[in-house]
Amino acid sequence: MGLQALLETLLWWGIYPLWLLAGAADYLCHRRTDIEHTSGSVESWFHLLQFLTLLIAIAAGALLEPNALVFGVMLVAVLAHSVLAHLDVSYTDGQRYISPFEQLVHGFMDVLPLVALAIFGVLNWQEISAGLSGASLTLLRADSTRLWLLASFITLAGLPILEELARTLRYRGERQQQRYQAGLATIK
Repeated sequence: MGLQALLETLLWWGIYPLWLLAGAADYLCHRRTDIEHTSGSVESWFHLLQFLTLLIAIAAGALLEPNALVFGVMLVAVLAHSVLAHLDVSYTDGQRYISPFEQLVHGFMDVLPLVALAIFGVLNWQEISAGLSGASLTLLRADSTRLWLLASFITLAGLPILEELARTLRYRGERQQQRYQAGLATIK
């Protein structure tokens, strides 16, 4: 097995599944610490934005011909994910208990996209190093592996985030309704 095949195997069957497992563990930590009653929907919106930035990076890497422009888009998306992760934890700190285990999980979730991007860069260095001249956003021919990657990411990472957001928004709406009713009761 050549170096390229080894790196591709590491990316698809090592880094990506480990990142999904870290995301699942993070979701369970949020449920355990009652996110809807603590940091609420603001933290969940951060999670959705982080998911969307990585969706951009993964979709660009899976669907577009690799070149300097595509790598630049992926890099900006992964860096945006890192900035959002910092803002997320800065907001949440003090509002919800972030256990040492959850902090460890966050470490994996922060570093693995950067490692995946580095591996992508090594695998496609020839195309990326050619520079921006002639670089465009050209769709690759769709194949089942690339489509499986996107579908699994949307399903395994996106659906839990949407469920969490719905749960936090539902609680926020209930709390606002209770405040409204309490306000009406004081008027009478």
